[in-house]
Amino acid sequence: MIRRILVNNIIALITGVVLYFIHTLIISSFQLKLSFSLISIYLFFTIAAILIISGLELLFEYLASTAGYAFLVSVFLKMGIFVLLFFAGGMAEKSLTMIDKFSILIPLFIFMGIETSVVIKRLKS
Repeated sequence: MIRRILVNNIIALITGVVLYFIHTLIISSFQLKLSFSLISIYLFFTIAAILIISGLELLFEYLASTAGYAFLVSVFLKMGIFVLLFFAGGMAEKSLTMIDKFSILIPLFIFMGIETSVVIKRLKS
């Protein structure tokens, strides 16, 4: 169990770091400006993925039948906290460009995919 948690969390961490640098490289190569800090977006989603993966792995160990519901709750909590931290913190006052929107959606969907794949693999076992 501990090994599986570590492996999945390392995958999420490496994915977050690599994608951040690729994303930053693409943004800077096209000389685009974002209206928010890209590192804060990636940090939030990386930390949230690590917490969700760890929590679900521990929950699978003790209450396997409720892990699917816990995953759904964790996704809604993550999105709620994201909205509170970023949009209530001033991002809503600015009008977001299409690049800004894609820069939020790309890490969202990638980390959602990582979390979902971990849950699906664990449910199959």
